[in-house]
Amino acid sequence: MNKFYFIFCIIVFLFKTQTVFSNNLIYDVNNIEVSGIINNNFDKKKLIQSAFQKAFIIFVNKTLLKNDAINLYKTKINIIEDLVFAYQIIKDEKKDRKENILTINIKFDQKKISNFLAQNNFFYADVSNISLTLLPVFLKDKEVLIYRDDFFYNNWLKSQNEVENINDILITYNLALENIEDLQYINSNKENLDLIEIKKLTSLNNVKNYAFLIIYFTGDKFRAYIKTSIENKEIDKSLNLKIYPKNEVRTYEEAILILKEEINQIWKRQNLIDVNTPAYLDLYLDIRQTNDYLKLKSVFDSIDLIEDYFVLEITNKHTKVRLKYKGKIKKLNNKFLENNININIIDNTWKITVN
Repeated sequence: MNKFYFIFCIIVFLFKTQTVFSNNLIYDVNNIEVSGIINNNFDKKKLIQSAFQKAFIIFVNKTLLKNDAINLYKTKINIIEDLVFAYQIIKDEKKDRKENILTINIKFDQKKISNFLAQNNFFYADVSNISLTLLPVFLKDKEVLIYRDDFFYNNWLKSQNEVENINDILITYNLALENIEDLQYINSNKENLDLIEIKKLTSLNNVKNYAFLIIYFTGDKFRAYIKTSIENKEIDKSLNLKIYPKNEVRTYEEAILILKEEINQIWKRQNLIDVNTPAYLDLYLDIRQTNDYLKLKSVFDSIDLIEDYFVLEITNKHTKVRLKYKGKIKKLNNKFLENNININIIDNTWKITVN
């Protein structure tokens, strides 16, 4: 092993730098579009500040529970500006020779955001975008409506393609395929739909993530029962829905929005991180190639859960590293596996290798 190259790798590892505009779905908010008339630098600054505010609201909506996000909508621009790590104007256009349209990518500072949320006693959700299979059943005046006869089945996906920024979508939905056996099973249990066994539904069997919705509309009562399984965790929830007596379509369309939001909240609650209580983990990296340090550093820098890391010990055979991280150890483990880091835990000692 070349001694100088070995030392160089260690120095780079110890003095890590953050990659600007890396593929970081949590702290990066991209393609923010703002418009206004720009006559001088002050006008341009105001327009960029407007983009910061818009990006901040998108960020809190995606990562915080609904009520916590709403509480931060009125955060002052000077505070938001301080939370921005970097921004990039990717498009500057003029419309009708008067109005300027800016498209901006914005990266928030991970440590400053964590401190800001901790000061306000908010948890954030380390969520990734997932795909979920949906099977809604609509019970209207004791009649079971499913598949093509169901308003919710027919209209659930309509708004999915209307979102301005695809990065804002937490859950991409797929409708369960029509199945005659499922139809018969659901009809035979229409008096007790909430007791249906998901394992007996062929269209949801062997599906990683699913939501089975039972929507009741009887007389003056409109409510829903949600049965979900997301990332192997099953959660049920019931809620009341609003009725607009003179507008049936509005009643149903608003119900779809509320149900989607509730499923989003379920997904977020499963991934909440308490930024006030970070944990520590010691890892032993087995050295196989001279650039193993650089590979591992790159992985650490790409994982949002890792707040910091320190080299504790270096030999020719291994490097001992201490991680400061947030969230659950299982989540961190999964992040490593996603980045081709092999893990071998022996007597509570984590030994890792880099592919």
